[in-house]
Amino acid sequence: MGMIEDIKKQVAQAVSEGTVCTPLPEDEYTDMAFPSLIKLMKFRTDRYALEGFGRLMVMHTTTKMGMELLTLSFMPSNGLNVPYLLIDAMSMKKKRCVFVEYYGCGNTDLVSGALEELYESQRVLPDYTEKPNWYVGERESYSLIKTGSEQQLTALAERSVKAYLSLIPLAHEDPQYKEQLRAFRQRMIDEGNPSSSTLHMLLGKYGADRFMKMEVMPLEGEELPAPEKRGARWLV
Repeated sequence: MGMIEDIKKQVAQAVSEGTVCTPLPEDEYTDMAFPSLIKLMKFRTDRYALEGFGRLMVMHTTTKMGMELLTLSFMPSNGLNVPYLLIDAMSMKKKRCVFVEYYGCGNTDLVSGALEELYESQRVLPDYTEKPNWYVGERESYSLIKTGSEQQLTALAERSVKAYLSLIPLAHEDPQYKEQLRAFRQRMIDEGNPSSSTLHMLLGKYGADRFMKMEVMPLEGEELPAPEKRGARWLV
């Protein structure tokens, strides 16, 4: 079992221990591949409802080149005043990294104490050098962009999820924060996000926008975009 599978297993356990987690039905984005015939890249997307919080998306990408990616999107869909959490993990041969990204979306009344404490204990891990992007400057200061051993990075992901879920009982719903999350999501669509190029290749622009709103960052009570009328080239 490699690092990505280890992270999936440990995070799943942390989520089940931290809150009531309900799997959501499969949909048109559950299994995808690109190109559809050769299938150089395969994507598995699973969605969950987390009681008292919102939604979790888990997207596992495998490639013929041996690279594996895991994206975990913890979206406070009901406006709970905790930062939006995006975890990206990558493993390819000897190269590996985990991004633990917190976004406050302009909200200055976030519950974050446990995340700041975790940052202090994990900051000793080597930083991973990333390319500059607009959203880097939007991250909260306790975000962790790290490399290291498989064991260190797996532990980082697991501890981050546990610390994050521990905030739920301390937080409250804020309707204004929902609007800030909506605005930030639109920036991720318009100005680009870590998965933009992959999603545009896989789904086209309209499909990528819809995927962000339906799967990655859904908001409670929101009317979702209609499916595209053209054939889906990405179905497995």
